Amino acid sequence: MASLQKLGTTTQTGFASGKVADALVEKARSLRSFLQGEAPEGEKRRSPTPAVDLMLKDEGFLRLLLPQRLGGFDLSPTDFCRVQIEIAKGDPAISWVMQIINGTSWITSLAPDSVQDAVFADGPVAICGAYNPPGKARKVEGGWVINGKWPYMSGSRQSVWAQQGVVLEDYDGPVVPGINMCYLKMDQMTIEDTWFVSGMQGTGSDTAVARDVFIPDAQMVLMSERAGQIDTTKRHFGASSDLLPAVPTVRTTGIAQLIGAVEQMLEIVTAEAPKKPVLTTTIGPRTSSGTYMRDLGEAAAMIDTAKLILFDLAAKLDRIGFGEELSIAEKAKHRAASAQMIELIHGASESLMFQAGSSAFALDKPINRYWRDVSMATRHIQNIPTIGYEIYGRATTGAEPISPPGAY
Repeated sequence: MASLQKLGTTTQTGFASGKVADALVEKARSLRSFLQGEAPEGEKRRSPTPAVDLMLKDEGFLRLLLPQRLGGFDLSPTDFCRVQIEIAKGDPAISWVMQIINGTSWITSLAPDSVQDAVFADGPVAICGAYNPPGKARKVEGGWVINGKWPYMSGSRQSVWAQQGVVLEDYDGPVVPGINMCYLKMDQMTIEDTWFVSGMQGTGSDTAVARDVFIPDAQMVLMSERAGQIDTTKRHFGASSDLLPAVPTVRTTGIAQLIGAVEQMLEIVTAEAPKKPVLTTTIGPRTSSGTYMRDLGEAAAMIDTAKLILFDLAAKLDRIGFGEELSIAEKAKHRAASAQMIELIHGASESLMFQAGSSAFALDKPINRYWRDVSMATRHIQNIPTIGYEIYGRATTGAEPISPPGAY
């Protein structure tokens, strides 16, 4: 990892203190029973319950990554991962909502000054968003007219603003990271109730629709601008989080919640092991079965290994916040390490369901909800292992890349 150039005369602030971070982790841990109790109703509603919605806002869990200058906690990637693991043990769907809103709100804090002035004019706000399929933007005097339908808007019911991907009306090409982003208030759009899925049901990931919505120039970020890049000329600059790379940070902290979810699955299976018999055998409880204990130990080791990778990657991101940077080769390696975490998490979750037995597939069993949430989340486009491995393989051999560096 190389050192960044000196940040001029800008005063840089560090991440939140250990005391602040530890308090947030402990608060997240204390909420596990509450979140587990609310989760069934959240699944029925297909969105966080009113009680959970209020908790997220009152406790500040939707502004964990925002820099302090915007009223956030400015958690480091490592500490945000720690919080996400604990929240996911209560309800992975809520940790997913937190991930999307925190990640999108933080990315907005990297946007040009004009966007930050507009979006954060009244203090810290929750921002969700989607970029694919993109909407359309038409240039008019003083701004843009936006039309589009964006599905998978996780946290749509908790957010005040949305960051939406758009192409210009005369554009006909691939949709890649670096696409134009416009900022719309949620009350400028309508929400279509479309989130009918098998996993992550409680995330409120419905479809936002904009019809001829005008926004001023200050709320549009064209792909040719320096959004998301280190720009010491901005007025809104100086936090450690201003130095973090967008995609690796969001991807890494997003995987943390999946580790928390599968850790909770392990806890459920471990608690049942002394009580449940090995049916059709004379073995007795599963703790007396070498096969069950071997499989349980393997699943636990897979989770442990995923956590080792997670906190190694998070520590690298923490150091970027204090003046280091990732090269393109290191970003490719980072992508492959994330792919390995996903394979470990997926493998552990499937093994634990074999160990839990067929009764675990009853919809009223808590482990079933964790398994469905993990199964769906591991299929997110940023998590698909084969893509991550190919990116790393091509970078290692010098072969033609399949993604722009911004997607690493």
